[in-house]
Amino acid sequence: MIFSRTKGWIGVDIGTRMVKLAQVERRGSRVELVEALSIPRQEPWLQGDDDTTEISSSIEIQAALSLGTRFRGRDAAITLPMAVCDVRTCNVAGNTDAEQRTAVQRELDTAYAGTQLPREFDHWSVDLPADKGPAFDNTIALSVTSSWAAQVAKDMRESGLIGHVLDGLPLATARAIAMGAPNATNPIAAVDWGHHRATLCSVKSGRPLFVRCLRDCGFRTVTSAICKALAVTEDEAQKLLQDHGMPNRTRGVVTDLQGVIEEVVREPLECFIEELSRTTEFLSHQRRVLAPTKIVLLGGGAAVKNMANYLEDRLAMSVETWSVDAVASKSLQDRRLPIAMFGPAMALSSLAWDPR
Repeated sequence: MIFSRTKGWIGVDIGTRMVKLAQVERRGSRVELVEALSIPRQEPWLQGDDDTTEISSSIEIQAALSLGTRFRGRDAAITLPMAVCDVRTCNVAGNTDAEQRTAVQRELDTAYAGTQLPREFDHWSVDLPADKGPAFDNTIALSVTSSWAAQVAKDMRESGLIGHVLDGLPLATARAIAMGAPNATNPIAAVDWGHHRATLCSVKSGRPLFVRCLRDCGFRTVTSAICKALAVTEDEAQKLLQDHGMPNRTRGVVTDLQGVIEEVVREPLECFIEELSRTTEFLSHQRRVLAPTKIVLLGGGAAVKNMANYLEDRLAMSVETWSVDAVASKSLQDRRLPIAMFGPAMALSSLAWDPR
């Protein structure tokens, strides 16, 4: 039976700066995070957003599997960073999945008519009230080049893993939101604040019904500002943000270092806040059924101390850091790694129990 399995797959969240692995286990109605590791890339990801050069992650995956002594099994699910993915909404006709898939293929063929790179894709319907007219986009399509999919398959073989699913980050993020808020009925704006890209998904009932990559808002803009102003490395900048972070004026506590950090990162954060506001306001006016009631942060940006409170003070909306009603592994606590960094990886692990 599908529910007889207690241990999930190994979830592999391939990022542009870090490769994160997590494995969860079900114990009754609770989920236990058995193991989780974040491995920095051996070499920096230097490519631009438009570069399609494939980068191997097998060394980082093998390192995580070696250091993570509690990982069990070889089954895995993987997701790629949005920096190498294309996401688009389209209006798709057809009553069957095959007909819809053919329509999406035509859409992608038109969009990439000037290239010779075949693509792999998945699509899912956006079931909204039919009040926008017949041309209203009803499908979201996510695609990567076939060469990137082949690179992932090679990484799995070299790491000794069996990859069952190459999942889209919006789908993994939506699943993570469902894990953290299983009873939520209103849309939630899930923001995966990654190194290269910040991706906002309006999630309802475990499905991403709107996806947008926020322009020039990757978390690297924040860490780069720290590196430049304080003459520290990127790892040191991340540690400063994680250990000290932003001021929390609602509690009346602001250290001198937090004040310096706030001033240094003011410009990239203002850009991030502006893009968040524009997107949520668009949904409120144009897609009311998708208008979020709160924002939930995941990814590297979610690891910044007091960041949710700082953003909430500047946005007309509740902001939270992703969490789940789970027992976190002792190894994660010992390494002081925020659980919000592992939301997609944990969601990938849970695909072991997906009956589809």
